[in-house]
Amino acid sequence: MKKLAAQALAFQYQLQIENAQAVLNNNNAALNMVDQALHDVITANEKLKTLNNMMQSAIKEVQSEEKEEKRS
Repeated sequence: MKKLAAQALAFQYQLQIENAQAVLNNNNAALNMVDQALHDVITANEKLKTLNNMMQSAIKEVQSEEKEEKRS
């Protein structure tokens, strides 16, 4: 369940980045739109990093539990 939720969030953040990149690639975009797009990219990137760290921790936790179960 956690994996599915993480994948959904990652997909959402990737879409935010792609939308922001489209604005940044538009030469006629207003400066406030460019500023917002840059902010969106930075925010989505930070969220993806946090999500990645959470999933790595969850994987390590599961691996530790599996090792403990094998010892029992």
